[in-house]
Amino acid sequence: MGQNSFPYFIDWVLTDRCNLKCRHCRGMFKGGLSTERARKLIDEMAELHPAWVIMEGGEPLLHPDLFELLEPMHDKKLQAHLITNGLLLNPEILARLKRLGVRVMVSIDGAVKETYEAIRQGANFETVVEKARSAAREGLLEAINFTILKKNYKEIPGVFKMAESIGAPRITFIGLKPCHNYPEELLSPQEYEEAIRLVCQAAQKSKVEFFFDEPFFWAAVREWGLLVQKPAEGAGILYPETTACIFGEYLFIEPSGEVKPCSFGQLILGNVNEKSLVEIWREALSMPLLHQIKDPKTKKGYCRSCRYLVDCKGCRSRTFVLTGDWFAADPCCPLGAG
Repeated sequence: MGQNSFPYFIDWVLTDRCNLKCRHCRGMFKGGLSTERARKLIDEMAELHPAWVIMEGGEPLLHPDLFELLEPMHDKKLQAHLITNGLLLNPEILARLKRLGVRVMVSIDGAVKETYEAIRQGANFETVVEKARSAAREGLLEAINFTILKKNYKEIPGVFKMAESIGAPRITFIGLKPCHNYPEELLSPQEYEEAIRLVCQAAQKSKVEFFFDEPFFWAAVREWGLLVQKPAEGAGILYPETTACIFGEYLFIEPSGEVKPCSFGQLILGNVNEKSLVEIWREALSMPLLHQIKDPKTKKGYCRSCRYLVDCKGCRSRTFVLTGDWFAADPCCPLGAG
């Protein structure tokens, strides 16, 4: 599990505080680590040698000790990637982030004002575009993050144009994961097929790279013979060695200190207020359920007979939420729709 028995990366939710109310918010575990515990946690992260650490929220820029935590991460050579809604970025913050070598991803879930502001209530489209452009001018903008919902997926071609106008090097298309009113916002298999085709078509006309964060994406590309270039190596928070679901191959830390095997997983491995992160990871490595979930041979339904199973495995967190079964076929897979 994980190269050299280390997690691929660590995803750390710094705070549940936010300045927006988004339709696709997964909801936050209340609480927060003390500054002392958070600093010690950084030492433990360094012991696990993740390729990078994602810092998110809520809105991470609302965490009062953000830069007090980024300093030791920089000192320990932990590559930090900050996911933000972008609205709080300013020249001073950008300068401090640049000094610490932090890469920035700005979430913009619409190509036009009406869609974006309907999804991210309390936001302003013109403001976020200009803030993202400022980050790009400083060489800090790693990507535009775009969560795919029924409400916005038809705007994918426009998102590529918007990213070009901002100066973003790439777009990360994020499949919607469990949230409030999840089934109402989630794409059907047929809509996922349309979204995949739209991305591939738009990418052919754009200099902006993309990453489609769904394990069935490359399987669908091969099955349908679509033309698409893989992102360049070292292209941010991508793991190039596998296209499959990496449930249990990385660690996700809630504001409360609870640790999970996936950002949206309904499984708790431990709490850093009770154990070290290193101890939690080592215990996870020998957890039978995690090994079963990761094993392609345990899958059922369409997934079990799919020739792309090893390269995909389906999104395990989504599958569990929709079916109550860790091992069922992914209900959103466009290859299994027939």
